[in-house]
Amino acid sequence: MKVQVTKTWKRIVSMRMENGVLKVVANMFLSDKKLRRIIEENIDWINAHRQDEVPPQQANQSLPMPPTEPTPPQSYMQIRRDILDGRKTVLLGEVIEVAPSATSKSYLDGDTLYISEKNFANRELRLQSIRSYLKKTAQTYVAAEVASFGSNVSLCPTKIEFKDTDDFWVKCALASQRILCFDFRIVQLPEQLRQYVIAHAFAHFAHPLHDKAFWSLLSQAMPSYKDAAKELENFRLLRTV
Repeated sequence: MKVQVTKTWKRIVSMRMENGVLKVVANMFLSDKKLRRIIEENIDWINAHRQDEVPPQQANQSLPMPPTEPTPPQSYMQIRRDILDGRKTVLLGEVIEVAPSATSKSYLDGDTLYISEKNFANRELRLQSIRSYLKKTAQTYVAAEVASFGSNVSLCPTKIEFKDTDDFWVKCALASQRILCFDFRIVQLPEQLRQYVIAHAFAHFAHPLHDKAFWSLLSQAMPSYKDAAKELENFRLLRTV
């Protein structure tokens, strides 16, 4: 049986039979060994659909991610190398290509970020162009999300900044003044994780420390914050680029 695997940032494993091929979509952190085990555990389902295929939308089967953090497979390592090299990047939780353009301005077209040919030819300039694009996008896209969140809770920050914050997705040192400083790479996160970082920041307006009152307030805004905090660790790679 031929198996075709597509990797994704999403924490899922889904399978479908199509023209005799088992097509699998799996989280890029899922090891080949664990993926083979999941396929073996569902071999009865697979064989049933091999014998009598149904339309793909009916053959879909979603499976939960394993509870433990798997070792990144080789396919993930290739994506990782491309991201570190600036030949791919991540925007809104999706991996996109980076390609040269005849124009001097960076722009997004479909799932490809185009930067000038001059900058693309040099790794450091390539990475600088990507960072610059991400920061500008965060200043508009994420700033709008912060404003929307603030409107929903009737509380808005007095100032929003987007910088390279080293070890934190958001710095709340001036939370008492309602000043927020996000790492510009927040725009690379999926929507749920961006919302978690934003909600986390707003909770610090009322509670500077990570005490019981802080986590209680955060849970009101985002009941699934523990899952989001755990998944956020999967995007640590982005902070090194």
